[in-house]
Amino acid sequence: MNEKGNRYAIHALKDRRATLAGEIQQFKQGIRDRENQLAHLDATLRILDHEYRADTVAPKRLRRVKLFGGGELNRLITDALRRSEGIPLSCSDIAKAIVAAKGYGKESLPALTRRVRANLSYLRRGNRVVKSGDRTTAAWSLPNSHLQVS
Repeated sequence: MNEKGNRYAIHALKDRRATLAGEIQQFKQGIRDRENQLAHLDATLRILDHEYRADTVAPKRLRRVKLFGGGELNRLITDALRRSEGIPLSCSDIAKAIVAAKGYGKESLPALTRRVRANLSYLRRGNRVVKSGDRTTAAWSLPNSHLQVS
């Protein structure tokens, strides 16, 4: 690699290291905050129950709700855009189409719309979707080569 290429690689690696170090600091601060909250909860429980022992309450295991399999949300997004027959759709329109396809309740729309927006950004980086407008007027469609209805 030439000297200029090394300079870019070194800069990118330093930038990535700075990002990771910042994330670690943030996670450590989050742990300190949670430990502080836990200490306050234990103190409150001891006030209310003089025989309370913190070691008698087992920690709960956090479970992540998995709504979609690997790549399934991306496929559902592109399917909704394909079915629109070239008419650009908003994030909420795409989310509504996914709710209808998967049979989820309407209460899932706000969370699903956020996930759709994030996945659209990912798909856009790979040139798999096209965005027109910005923020409140953003509408999404497939690139011209993918408009065939299947």
